[in-house]
Amino acid sequence: MAGTLLPASLTVRAPEPDDKVSEVRNEEVVKMITIDGEEVSLKATITYQTENKEEEQTTDLSYEGYNLKWEDQFEGESLNRDDWNVELHDPGWVNNELQSYVDSPENIYLQDGSLVLKPVENMNEDGSVSYTSGRINTQHKHDFKYGLFEARVKVPEGQGFLPAFWMMPTDENLYGQWPRCGEIDIMEVLGNNTDTSYGTIHYGNPHSESQGSYTLDEGAFSEEYHVFDVEWEPGKISWYVDGKLIHTEDNWYSATEGQGEITYPAPFDQPFYIILNLAVGGNWPGNPDDTTDIENSAYYIDYVKVYQKDSYDENVTKPIEEVILRDPDENGNYIINGDFSVKEELTDDKDWVFLTALGGEAGAEIRNNEIEVTTENEGTVDYSVQLVQPNLPMKQGGVYQLSFNAYADADRTMKVGISAPERSFRRYLNDTEISLTQEKQTYNLDFTMTDSNDANGRLEFNMGAAGSTSGIRISNVSLKKTDEIVITDGEKGILADGNYVYNGSFQEGEERLGYWDVQKNDGAEVSVTNENNIRRLMVNAPEGTSANNPVIVLQTDLALSSGNTYAMSFTAEGEPGKKILVKVAGQQYEFELNGEEQEYDNKLTVAGEHADTDLAFVFETPGTYYIDNVRIEEDSLIKNGSFNAGFSGYEPYVDSSISSDVTYVVDSLSEDNAADFTINNTGDAAWKIQLKQNNVEIEKGQWYRLSLDAKASIPRELMFAIQRDGSSDDDWTPYSGEKIVELGTEYNNYETVFQMTGETDPKALLSISMGAVGGNQIAVKHRICIDNINLEKIDAPDIGKQPVGEEKTFW
Repeated sequence: MAGTLLPASLTVRAPEPDDKVSEVRNEEVVKMITIDGEEVSLKATITYQTENKEEEQTTDLSYEGYNLKWEDQFEGESLNRDDWNVELHDPGWVNNELQSYVDSPENIYLQDGSLVLKPVENMNEDGSVSYTSGRINTQHKHDFKYGLFEARVKVPEGQGFLPAFWMMPTDENLYGQWPRCGEIDIMEVLGNNTDTSYGTIHYGNPHSESQGSYTLDEGAFSEEYHVFDVEWEPGKISWYVDGKLIHTEDNWYSATEGQGEITYPAPFDQPFYIILNLAVGGNWPGNPDDTTDIENSAYYIDYVKVYQKDSYDENVTKPIEEVILRDPDENGNYIINGDFSVKEELTDDKDWVFLTALGGEAGAEIRNNEIEVTTENEGTVDYSVQLVQPNLPMKQGGVYQLSFNAYADADRTMKVGISAPERSFRRYLNDTEISLTQEKQTYNLDFTMTDSNDANGRLEFNMGAAGSTSGIRISNVSLKKTDEIVITDGEKGILADGNYVYNGSFQEGEERLGYWDVQKNDGAEVSVTNENNIRRLMVNAPEGTSANNPVIVLQTDLALSSGNTYAMSFTAEGEPGKKILVKVAGQQYEFELNGEEQEYDNKLTVAGEHADTDLAFVFETPGTYYIDNVRIEEDSLIKNGSFNAGFSGYEPYVDSSISSDVTYVVDSLSEDNAADFTINNTGDAAWKIQLKQNNVEIEKGQWYRLSLDAKASIPRELMFAIQRDGSSDDDWTPYSGEKIVELGTEYNNYETVFQMTGETDPKALLSISMGAVGGNQIAVKHRICIDNINLEKIDAPDIGKQPVGEEKTFW
């Protein structure tokens, strides 16, 4: 019987008709067995079946109405550079993170159908440790406005890791730098707590955020793949983990203090791009420690998918938030257990809460009607040792007094403030340093609540990083409202960017026409366009429109002062030969259109103590007209030299041959509003990267001083000049000469003095060149910051008395 084949059938749970089966598979197995000392071949057919667990699970996420627009399954041999950009950043670029983001196959590669972002630890010659990691994005390759964004990922476990799947706006300059531009974090997981994920949006100025979180019932996001989604619609953003809804937000804003609020749903109404990265260290996750296994850790992304609907209705309104403020106790005190008569646990989120963080080691106990705080390690920040009371009702216009008794075992300080945890911890009562002695004292702090109503203010006693571990005792804490005032927007003033015209870019208020009044005849249409986030005032003046029957768009009561001279400018477009009539401060101007959008400007002096300070655009001829960027500001030769109005008045220029190697933004985070250019390659000519301003008026025979502040992250040269605008005839004569300066890593002031020897030119050009100045091409990533540009008329200098070594150039 040797070699005899015995047929057999072995079935492993054949599926029943009602079973939900994702796969049924038959497999033939041949096995040699011994029967009575002889080998026999046994053939068996095994039927495998697996239940479709996904269909058995309930899901909150629906794909109904969505179409798959783009995906990457990471099935190739290497990252598809047609879909993804690799970002390069130095350590500490944001959030004090430790890693360098590099373009290396050690850090970014494909493996078994997944993208892998791998952290790498490096030992430096001086014995220190450094890290590299990977960060990629789809900017300018796959940008999306609204949709369902999904990724299936597995995150690394370990102290100091922060993997993320998130989105940023394609044009960060549309609403201003972060956080005004907005940010959508779809998934973040801390490496030391991998059973919890976070979904967040950031927005506004001051910075605000909304965050949801989800904790797994069992297991961790580092043990197996999980699916993360965000559904972004006009006026609503929802986060999902494995199909389960974890957070929804519909209330946000885009505003800059002193400059107004952009119409909702900004900033989440513009194209965004996708980012995948793995950070190492930083403010939130903390740095790696001895338990962190860098070598065997990585962030795995199985796929990224984007779904969109055929259309979206952007006609949404901001929800009205109802804030319910609780009443104080019978003594008018909003603090609960302010006399410490109740001995609380101090570890929950109710009433008094004691917290430690970032190296703080301390304890607290309530007894004898006071709270005693004992500290072993003061930690690295003031909130390393912290006593707080949350859920304090704060009413706009309320005048409050915070009162408490306190003393310490030895003289020391602590900080006291009232914050807004749901508004990115901005301060209602600014942090105030209190000097404590060994004798009990009473402290009273007065403040007025100027923000909108908030039911969740938080009192903070911050006792960390004060140079002392001496014990502190606090008692008799009260917060009482002593008065209430009415806070109004008040009269128009000068906006933070120097403009006297409110909503001159037509992005604020209802229908984006905030602050503007419309007087129109029958059949006229006045609206604001919103195609591809381009907002312009559009006026359709019908037949019958005339001087006696005009369409008028006006703004009243501008804060213009008698005797002052102002520069007015705006862009306009309309049919060739047609005119726009502008009435401002009792004066009247006509501007003829040429069929293309162009900038118009004029200077005006307000005459008379009680002069009319209204501004009106008057349309007396049928047609379609467009107006944008309306500005009235104090007359100066260079507009917006402080960059407080972003790039308004400027034209950043990058030659198309190096467009992917240069980015620019007005930096308001690490700088006090400065033009910030990040350059990977300068190209081969100075003019290939420029910051320009047109229509600078230079008078024949007049002397001028042109100055600016600038710095660079590496030693390099910069060139600047006032020159002729040669766009029509290629004559770029530099009236000031071409000033070349050496930049350092700190701001220096650079200037050149010159006399205009040619004819008066009202259309001269300011040019600051950052390409290959002097023919020196630079292919190393670096940064240039420019600020405080000024051009002023001066008396003819006495060259013979010029101090030796003073930075001047005469042409």
